[in-house]
Amino acid sequence: MTYNQNMKLYFVRHGETDVNSGLQQAHTAQFNEPLNSAGIEQAEQLAEQLRDVTFEAVVSSQLQRALQTAKIINEFHKLDIRIDDVWRELKTSNYLDATSWHDAFDFDKNEVVEGIEPIRDFFDRIYMALDNLKATHGKDDSVLVVSHGGVHQAVYAYTNNLPLAGNMRISPMKNCEVRIYELR
Repeated sequence: MTYNQNMKLYFVRHGETDVNSGLQQAHTAQFNEPLNSAGIEQAEQLAEQLRDVTFEAVVSSQLQRALQTAKIINEFHKLDIRIDDVWRELKTSNYLDATSWHDAFDFDKNEVVEGIEPIRDFFDRIYMALDNLKATHGKDDSVLVVSHGGVHQAVYAYTNNLPLAGNMRISPMKNCEVRIYELR
């Protein structure tokens, strides 16, 4: 007897970079930097951990840190990596301090700040991407998405049916952490 399962989303936050290792203090969501040596090692360890998972697709943000992580993980899977701008981090045009970054995820404040993508637009973008994954992949498929910590906040809210209220920075991920979600 076969049991139908829901599509599995393996969501990975990219490996460590010099900016998010704490070597630099400002938050630079759109800064397109590579993994540092620790990030490469993290990605290699995660690749080993995921080597026996059968993925139907590998999707990545085009930012270098995510794409580099996806390529390392994909060495065992040999799939074409679909690069998609929709999985890009919250769009900012400036460096943000930690407080400004945290505040950018607050639906109650719902501040429109020049140079920062409005939080509702950002969550809408990720929700549409998740809906698209469900529409284009079968129920028994497993899909790997390599993206960013801010994107994960929207994925977490979507998969847990959370109301879009308050500050949504509620489930942070470590670099090269994987979380598995079922998309219904």
